[in-house]
Amino acid sequence: MISGLIVYNSYDAKCNRFFINKCLELLNDETFSLKYVDEEKLLEYAATNKVDFVIYRGRNYLLLEELAKIGIKTFNNVITNKTANDKYLTYEFLKENNLPYIETYLEPKSFPCIMKSVSGHGGQEVFFVKAIEEVNQIKTGHPALKFIYQEFLENNGDVRIYVLNQKVMVSIKRKSEIDYRNNYSLGGEVTPFEPSQEMVDSAIKAASLLKADFIGVDFLLTKEGHKIIEIEDPVGSRMVYKLKPELDIIKKYVEHVKKNI
Repeated sequence: MISGLIVYNSYDAKCNRFFINKCLELLNDETFSLKYVDEEKLLEYAATNKVDFVIYRGRNYLLLEELAKIGIKTFNNVITNKTANDKYLTYEFLKENNLPYIETYLEPKSFPCIMKSVSGHGGQEVFFVKAIEEVNQIKTGHPALKFIYQEFLENNGDVRIYVLNQKVMVSIKRKSEIDYRNNYSLGGEVTPFEPSQEMVDSAIKAASLLKADFIGVDFLLTKEGHKIIEIEDPVGSRMVYKLKPELDIIKKYVEHVKKNI
């Protein structure tokens, strides 16, 4: 029996029961055994139980480093998780590999600009700031956070390209009429989108360089062209099931996991 875990932190697990239950349904059979474990208990469980693989849906790459030391395969790998969940590391990765990026700074260069924590996700900890006084106020309110600063670019929404095993599965556009952030979780409208070949090539290149199993590559649609703004790991599936339920992207992901343990 090949034994695995699916792991979220306890807070995120409440919002992702569909993903968890779907994986449990598909990865418990005569060959595979899958169990859910909270991130907070992962290392303790792995130290005392047989674990061959972990579907990790958290954002703490240090846990993946510990699993790698004891020979447990993870989906995604350490470098993908570390890069995707630090926005400054993402910027450096994009720039180093000649992928489209937005110039990013550790201190504000001009105003207005977008101020983001390096570890935020889902549109959280993102601020539109017009003056240094606003920056200082936000820093005071969030003393533990590290921030980056990007030029505010007029845009026509953003696009998430879902890449599984270095293949594009689906692309979805998000556009908000009520916020400068286009996130679906914050009320952005979602529609299917046909990306350019250049966008497809960029998404696949990013996934290939990271050796990622399943990620989202997010592009901002600006007047100057498309710019990668984030790499999503873990990437959610709610938008896909809303617009393309017949794709059953979690099933395709599980099939990939089974073939690559």
